[in-house]
Amino acid sequence: MLEFIVDIDPEHDDVALLRFAFALARQHGAHLTGLQAVTLSTAEVMVMPDAMLVLEEREQAARGRRDWWRELCRRHGVEGSWEAHRGLHEAVLSRRASLADLVLGRLAREAARLTSGLNPLGRVLSTEAAPMLLVPDQWPGENGVHKVTIAWNGSTEAARAVRAAAPLLLRADEIVVLDGVSRIQANERRIRLALDRWLERHALRAQWETLDEEDDNGQSIHDRARGHGADLLVMGAWGHSRMNEWLLGGVTRHLLQHSEMPLLVVEA
Repeated sequence: MLEFIVDIDPEHDDVALLRFAFALARQHGAHLTGLQAVTLSTAEVMVMPDAMLVLEEREQAARGRRDWWRELCRRHGVEGSWEAHRGLHEAVLSRRASLADLVLGRLAREAARLTSGLNPLGRVLSTEAAPMLLVPDQWPGENGVHKVTIAWNGSTEAARAVRAAAPLLLRADEIVVLDGVSRIQANERRIRLALDRWLERHALRAQWETLDEEDDNGQSIHDRARGHGADLLVMGAWGHSRMNEWLLGGVTRHLLQHSEMPLLVVEA
């Protein structure tokens, strides 16, 4: 059985995320764990004389949401469980995710717009625990994943993303590969990662499209995927150094800021 985790943010309703998560878990017969990190901000710690008491109260409130989560699982026909852990959000999520196949979270554009790669979203993505599937707040989908687009450049990050997406690809009705490898690797002496053969060995049929140099950017990749009706874009994160991606732009940063569809993201 696949193990999915949903990162629950008590400050947001996360309607789109929950709708997507339950549909995906139902589609794949996965166990779905709702996970809430209980923490205090640095500012709260500085100004609250009874900060530890507040933290204790928040933890009790979070644990009290177990019945709410169980009822949601029952209503959606999904096997699930609820967990609340005290600690920094990224540390809690990273540690718990090490025993999961996939972490589903909110594509928080306000976090992605920060010019530093050191915001919470960036820190969680930089862990090696589990791949993250990020869902935009306005995503209307509630039927799981049926049309997948893969942004493929032959990198280790992209390869890990495809491998992580394998269970989803196996149940997809349509797979499109946006291939930028031919141009990028033409004069390089590195091992060629043959995605076409990997797909064949897994009995997965895909439609291939070449990414020309002018199309090898976040906006074009996003537009191509939307044009194919994709309900998931699979990609590796930080194709160049992570700091360069955040300070100078790049495909990763653009898609985290502007994507209108769920992203499955893996950092190597």
